[in-house]
Amino acid sequence: MMTNILMAFIAAVGIFFIVVSLKWRQGKANLKRIDALRRMELAEEAIVVSEEEGEFFRALRSSGLERAVAQADLPVTAPEFVRFGIILALIAFAITYVLTAGLLVSAFVAFASIVLFIYWLHWRRDERRLEYEEALADMCDRISAGAMLTSTLQGAVTHAADVAPDIVRDDFNYIAGQLTQTASINQAFGPIFRRRRSYSLELIAEALEVWTLRGATIPLQEVLSPLSTTIRELSAERRRMMSELSGVRRQMMLVAIAPVFFVALLRLSSPALGRIYATPTGELIQIAAYTISAVGFLVGQRFMNSVQQFLEVEKD
Repeated sequence: MMTNILMAFIAAVGIFFIVVSLKWRQGKANLKRIDALRRMELAEEAIVVSEEEGEFFRALRSSGLERAVAQADLPVTAPEFVRFGIILALIAFAITYVLTAGLLVSAFVAFASIVLFIYWLHWRRDERRLEYEEALADMCDRISAGAMLTSTLQGAVTHAADVAPDIVRDDFNYIAGQLTQTASINQAFGPIFRRRRSYSLELIAEALEVWTLRGATIPLQEVLSPLSTTIRELSAERRRMMSELSGVRRQMMLVAIAPVFFVALLRLSSPALGRIYATPTGELIQIAAYTISAVGFLVGQRFMNSVQQFLEVEKD
C-alpha cells in the first residue's frame, strides 16, 4: 500500500515538472512583452507638462487591504472581507477534516484557502482597475465635449459625469461637485486618487490643471486627445496580456487544489488508504504533496506579478 502511495507521489512530482517545462517557453515570450510595456509606460510619463504641478499626486500614498477592497469594487469593508475570509478558512478546515481526519492537513488547507482568497481579491482588483482605465479614456473625450458646450472646467466635468460609464460615474460626480464648490483640482481629485491609485487619472488631473493655468487659451480637446489615445493603447495592450494570463491562472488554481480532491477520491475509493492518510505518516505525505502544489502556484504567481507591476501607479 505504501508503495502505491509513493508511486502516486512521484507521479504528481513528475506531472508538476512537465507542466512547468511546457509553460517556460511561453513565459519567456511574455517577459519580453512586459519589458515593452514598461518602456511604453516610461514614454507615457513624457505627457506630463509640469513636474511641479504633479508633486501633489505623487506625494499621496495609501496601501493595505482597505485600498485593495475599494479598487476591487466589492460591496464590503475591509473588516467584513477579513471576517468572510476567516469563515471561508473554517469551512475549508471542517471539510478537509471530514475528508482526511487530519488536523495538520486541515490547518494547512485552511491557511491555503485564505491565501487563495487574497489572491482572488487581487485578481478582481486588477480586472476592475483595467476597466477603470478604459473608462478614463472615454472620459477624456466626454470632458472635451463638455468644454465645447460650456467653456468652463466645472461645466465640462459636470457634463462628462452625467454621461460617464458606471464604473467612473460616482467618482466624477464627486469631482464635479467639488469643482462646483470652487475646490481646486488637487482638492477635487485627491480623495479619488488616493482610493483608485490610477496613473491615468493623475495625468487627466494634471492636464486639466495646465489647461486652467493657461487660461483655457487652447481647446481642451487638443490637450486631452493625445492623452486619451495613449490611455487606450496602454489599456488595449494590458487587456490582451490579462486575457492571456486568465487561462494560466485557471490552470494554476486547478493544479493548486487538485491534490486535495485527489486524496478525497482515494479515501472514498479505498477505506484502507483512508486509514493510512489519517496516520502521522499519511499526513506528512499529504502536506508534502500540497506544499509542492503551493510552491508551483506561488512561483507562477510571482511571474505573473511582474506583468502586473506596470499597472501600479506608485512611483519611487
